[in-house]
Amino acid sequence: MANNLTEQFIHEHLTADVRTLALSAHPDGVDMQYALTQISGWQAARVKIPLWAATDGIVYPKHLSLEQCTSQYIAQYKASAIKELIGNDFKMADITGGFGVDCYFISKSASHTFYNEMSIELCDCARTNYKALGRPEIEISSGTAEEFISRLEPDSLDLIYLDPARRGDAGRKLISISDCQPDTVALQDDLLRIAPNVMVKLSPMLDVSRALTELRHVSHVLIIGLEGECKEITLLMQRGFDAEPTLTAVDIKADGTPESAVSSVKSADAALPLPIADAALLQPGTYICEPSAPYMKSALFRSIAAKTGTALLHPDTHLFWSKKKPESFPGRTFRIEGIIPFDKRSLSALTKTQANLSVRNFPESAPKLQQRLKLRDGGARYLIATTLSDSKRVLLDLRR
Repeated sequence: MANNLTEQFIHEHLTADVRTLALSAHPDGVDMQYALTQISGWQAARVKIPLWAATDGIVYPKHLSLEQCTSQYIAQYKASAIKELIGNDFKMADITGGFGVDCYFISKSASHTFYNEMSIELCDCARTNYKALGRPEIEISSGTAEEFISRLEPDSLDLIYLDPARRGDAGRKLISISDCQPDTVALQDDLLRIAPNVMVKLSPMLDVSRALTELRHVSHVLIIGLEGECKEITLLMQRGFDAEPTLTAVDIKADGTPESAVSSVKSADAALPLPIADAALLQPGTYICEPSAPYMKSALFRSIAAKTGTALLHPDTHLFWSKKKPESFPGRTFRIEGIIPFDKRSLSALTKTQANLSVRNFPESAPKLQQRLKLRDGGARYLIATTLSDSKRVLLDLRR
């Protein structure tokens, strides 16, 4: 616990620039290292975990733990998904507790909750924070995930949650499940003996198909984004499940509201028609829609088209066309201002103009194309270099 002088200093400087504070003189008796950690932690939490930032008595750990913890809105979405899938009043354990955000929100539907974490610092934070948040009954223990589950009897829990560490030596990011700690692939049989439901949070860079070959009994795959960026892939393993898993992609808005989710099993998605827009239909005043990252990651393009009444520009161009502006599309919607042929004469008119350039199903990278066209980045104009259904390459001239 910090002394009164330090707590007062923290309170008075919560919104100050941390780097400036670190270089400034401070009153005698102030634990400056602790104060800077708490101020920077609160500033990060204000955006990522607003409930923590709005609660008195919360303590924050070093920056890396906050950087790696789940955002509040994603944790709330997962908690609601778990409640829908397995109900209320379950007995659960988070065996890689971290900063405790997932554990807290999932525990609100549980009858009993265990939090386990290797770091003594994070355990101390969790103990203080859960009390401040009104959940002092969560049982906290320190040790490895393997040590924790070795003490448990079969069927002693209803749900195990884990978030394997995804950084290797020297901060190298890991995307293979078996390279993470703990190794969920090696532990999966033990986990499913202890609890019939096991939820695993994984890297957004993970290859979903590969994950499904490494982990058995996966019933649900949640691909979750926040403000258009894919943040995590979460798998639910259920004991004895041997059918095709349901894939769900969802993006969460800045205010915490989930966009309309797209869900299907792969075989059902593959059985849907693949609507392709006639290139002649792409006229000014019609619309181009670009799925945000989690929907792209799901590859449920036929389901997206069926749900939104849109058509793809080309089987390999994951952009969608609509004559009218769709009421709800899971991503960005643009109005077509023009179609620019990909020829020297047409492209020369773009020299030194300003636009946001991207490419979809196109042989040249965006940086190389931007350099060749001498485009200035930014502004309200969007150019997408792409391939249409008649195999012609064009630049779509768009406005949001």
